[in-house]
Amino acid sequence: MAAETNALSEEKCHIITANRLSDGRVVWFTEQGYWSVLLEEAYIFSKEDMEKAMEQAQQDVEKQYVVGLYGVELKPTTRIPLTTRERIRAFGPSTHPEFNPRAIQEISTHG
Repeated sequence: MAAETNALSEEKCHIITANRLSDGRVVWFTEQGYWSVLLEEAYIFSKEDMEKAMEQAQQDVEKQYVVGLYGVELKPTTRIPLTTRERIRAFGPSTHPEFNPRAIQEISTHG
């Protein structure tokens, strides 16, 4: 995964998402190969790099850490998912504010 792949560009960009098996939370695959509840930490892959990245992420499915693994296309030059379904998964409003990833992180780092 080359660093230039993570730059936002006019080409189609993708991120990888799944649900964490332990609690069902939406998670995003990061450059370091772990899963984050924060969309901002998702690594942006070019279409060409997606196959290799999906193979790497699939290992966590096999370990039963995540389920429902798939790629999400982003709007060009943004970190905003292209489809309404994915925007809802990323930003709500279908989740209660108590379960907002930012709020959870703030509580765990300041609590």
